[in-house]
Amino acid sequence: MKIIAIAHDPGGANAVAASVAALRAAGTQVEAYAKGPAIPQFQRLAVACTPIYEEHQTLFVNLRGDILLTGTSQYDEFERDAIFWARQEHIFSIAVIDYWANYRQRFQPINKPSAEPIFPDIITAIDEVCAAGMLVDGIPEKRIRIVGQPYFAWLIARQKSRKSILKPIENILFASQPNANEIEILNVLIKVLIDYKPLKKLLIRFHPRQGKCRASLDLLAQSGLPFAIDQSADPLATLYQQDIMLGITSIILIEAALMGILAGSLVIGVDDTLITNQRGITIPLKSSEKLREFLHLPQYGEIEEQFVEQQRDADLRVAQLCEAII
Repeated sequence: MKIIAIAHDPGGANAVAASVAALRAAGTQVEAYAKGPAIPQFQRLAVACTPIYEEHQTLFVNLRGDILLTGTSQYDEFERDAIFWARQEHIFSIAVIDYWANYRQRFQPINKPSAEPIFPDIITAIDEVCAAGMLVDGIPEKRIRIVGQPYFAWLIARQKSRKSILKPIENILFASQPNANEIEILNVLIKVLIDYKPLKKLLIRFHPRQGKCRASLDLLAQSGLPFAIDQSADPLATLYQQDIMLGITSIILIEAALMGILAGSLVIGVDDTLITNQRGITIPLKSSEKLREFLHLPQYGEIEEQFVEQQRDADLRVAQLCEAII
């Protein structure tokens, strides 16, 4: 059996790369192809792949395999073209969903949003909430399989031990993001931290679309707080050194929580779009008072056990799904 794995967008690439790692560990032959933003994601998970830097259509001319495994993309046709190729070649196809949103849109051509979606044979769901959303969005029920999110399983397998509840929070990582009331939220954070004596260092990580935001840096410089910019290539490496993670609605908050790091979502003056805030996985902080409570009385209870157990070994279940098809 040979599996062809395809990914472009980062979220889908993480899920596909985690699945590829599980498949190869089980002895299955996998040819993995990563395009654009997917390339560094495969590298981060230490999963070998063939990078695609330019037009991808020529890849399909001589490509052969038994199963196609893909992520999904918003701004590139790589996965959709791969699914169409698999259909033409009578190759079974599986797409892995990486987040709870835009289910039908993932399979519609970018330039023809009204066109019929190009569905694979199977679409994996993260959980029951995801599966229900897929049905509402018009995904045929016969194509849906609830197996979990493989990248979440990869993160859970690398959980760090929770720190002692007797030791105060000293090192904080804040993930900024653009167009999310980020300056006002940072201002709230600074005002709270000025009175928070145990703080040793505040790390700020800017979103790639932000660059080094001058307004944010000016606020921090004027505050007198001990801070630094996190410029590490892999934010997960930085996370391991932190006591807690703060952000707005960034996916890195979910990554932190699943790695065993307490994660607070500062949804102040912005819509709470982070679904894990509703699931007891990340903690919504809607005021400076809630943030202050979060720092002084961190909720070190285990994150929603049912969700963690459902996601554990999801990478193995995707591998088993592939093996069961042949």
